[in-house]
This record gives sequence, C-alpha cells and structure tokens, in this order.
Amino acid sequence: MPERTLLLTGFGPFDGVADNPTARIAAALDGMPLAGWRVVGELLPVAWPRAGAQVAARVAALDPACIVHLGVAVQAQRVRIEAKAWNHLQFRVADADGAQPLTGQVVPGAPELLTPAIDAAALVAHLQRLGVDVELSDDAGRFVCNATYFSTLQGFADRRALFIHVPLAGDLWPIPRLTLAVAHALQWLVA
Repeated sequence: MPERTLLLTGFGPFDGVADNPTARIAAALDGMPLAGWRVVGELLPVAWPRAGAQVAARVAALDPACIVHLGVAVQAQRVRIEAKAWNHLQFRVADADGAQPLTGQVVPGAPELLTPAIDAAALVAHLQRLGVDVELSDDAGRFVCNATYFSTLQGFADRRALFIHVPLAGDLWPIPRLTLAVAHALQWLVA
C-alpha cells in the first residue's frame, strides 16, 4: 500500500502571540514516523483568506488523506479538540494582513456549521486515558482558526480533517508536552 500523507498545519505570530507554539509543534512533527504515513508540517499565516488558499494549494499538491490544523487558544488551560466549525467571520482583532471582518460568512451559501468526519469525542477519551489534559470544544472561535477549519471541512469533505487548539506554551505547557499531546492525537488518527 502506498504511503498516505497527513498534512499538519500550525500558525505564525499574530497580535499578542509573538511566538506561536503551533508553528514549533508542526515543525517538530514534520516527518514524524507513522507506519504507512508521512506527516508534512506546514506554517500558515494568521491571515484570512491567505491561510485558506495556502491549505487548498497544499492539498492539491500533496493529496493528504488527513488534515490536522493546530491553533493557539490564549486563554485555554487544556488542549481542545474542536468538534464544530462555524460559517461566521467575526474577527475579534485584525489578522496579520490588517483585515478584521466583523460580519459575513467564511463560505457564502454554505451551512452555518460543519462537523468533522472524525469522532472528536472518541479522540478526547483516548487522549484522557493517556493522561493528556484535554477537552471537547464546540467553538473554534471566530478568528482565522475557525475560518481555516470551516473552509477545510467545506472544501475537502471527503477527507478526514480536524482542528486542535493548544494553550500558550509556558511552565504548565512546555513545548515538548504540547508536542507529545499532538503526537498522541496523530497516532490515534492514523491507527
């Protein structure tokens, strides 16, 4: 069986987050050995719609069987597995390009919300059994993270896609701990 590809994305810096841990996690897991799978890490700009266009271009080039987006949730205390993406553009701050849409849809005419084909609750349960401090979330926010997740689910519905929010890196969540939590999630997704 030919090797399948898992596209893993992280984001660059944005307002208030000069060192986005998701960029470091995606870089650390790029090339991670998974039986029959190739993990390709990709850095996305915190800018809409450039992030969505970059994901679409990488999907066209790589034809991944699974897509995992990582984002940082500044106020989070736990890793959050996002079970829903909303078709809303309501940015709380401007993105890296200075855009701050306050109304509108990510994909005009699409449903109000989408859910992944992946059983997010089962992934949460698995990670909890491994000792990861994780929770299920039904709100990926109204910023570039949610817009990227929604457009991925809308445009690539036949693929397995998921969004994982991580807390800011620090004493409670050093980068190696965050990276291990995401690695455990990837291992479950491809099993």
